[in-house]
Amino acid sequence: MKFRFWVISLLVISILFLTSCKNNEKVDTSDITPQVTLNNNSTSENISDTNKPSEILNNDSTSENMSDANKQSEMKSPTTEKSSIKNTKCRLYFLAATELEYYYIDKIIPVEDNALITALTKELQSTSYNKDFLSLTDKIKVKSAKVDETTGVLKIVFSGSYVDHMNLGTNTEDGLLTSLLATYGYNLGVDKVAIYFNDELYTSVKGDLPEGYFNVNYPSAKVYNP
Repeated sequence: MKFRFWVISLLVISILFLTSCKNNEKVDTSDITPQVTLNNNSTSENISDTNKPSEILNNDSTSENMSDANKQSEMKSPTTEKSSIKNTKCRLYFLAATELEYYYIDKIIPVEDNALITALTKELQSTSYNKDFLSLTDKIKVKSAKVDETTGVLKIVFSGSYVDHMNLGTNTEDGLLTSLLATYGYNLGVDKVAIYFNDELYTSVKGDLPEGYFNVNYPSAKVYNP
């Protein structure tokens, strides 16, 4: 009887033990499930965060590349190309206002884009040669200059009247005109020059110009030695 009692007791204990193990397994499984969910959510956020910087970097990189391409395109634009400058030997005529004597200067000047008249005018406007030289006012500019192939007349159009910006008498106005005609005529190899102030033909103190131009007459000039 005692033996049977112990056997039954062992069986009961075994059944209780097995039942307890099964309950523990269920509890452990329920504890693991939320952890798997949390891990999945964490992975999703990490991927999202990883993608966002990647997208930003790609967009920034593309923007920078486009900006660099635009800058290179602007650098290659024809408007930014350097103009051509040629050093040209020229002769300049000036009137010494005090003594009413003419002088000439031979020098090499930079001529940009073959605009010889503009370059010569700039030199005639300079006051650096001699304070007594009658220089053309710098308040006007050359709008256009062209030699008519049919008539051989050099037509120069100024932006305005230099007479209106200079205090000139009869002798000085005529002397300045002679300097201009001699300088333009000598360097372009022409003997007829028409000067316009915008659309108006300039006649100076010589009265009407029936032919519409001045004849180039070279003054008796001395070489200038500063």
